[in-house]
Amino acid sequence: MADLDRAKDYINNIRLYMTMCLALIIAVGSGISKLYVSNNFSYIFFVGNFIVVFLLLIFIFLAKKLHKKTDELKDIK
Repeated sequence: MADLDRAKDYINNIRLYMTMCLALIIAVGSGISKLYVSNNFSYIFFVGNFIVVFLLLIFIFLAKKLHKKTDELKDIK
């Protein structure tokens, strides 16, 4: 039973990290879009684009880990 609880806790932690990552993507994305609309293509615009791409890669990595751990969950009894 302890293994099942540990696996559920791990899944919940990954969901929490995914939520934080998504919130950061939205926040940085809104800043990038504001810079784009105002035609302000300074270095902050390009750094923001890099950060969004990096956060998207982290989000994909976390989603894959979540699916893998969820599939492992049915093997735990």
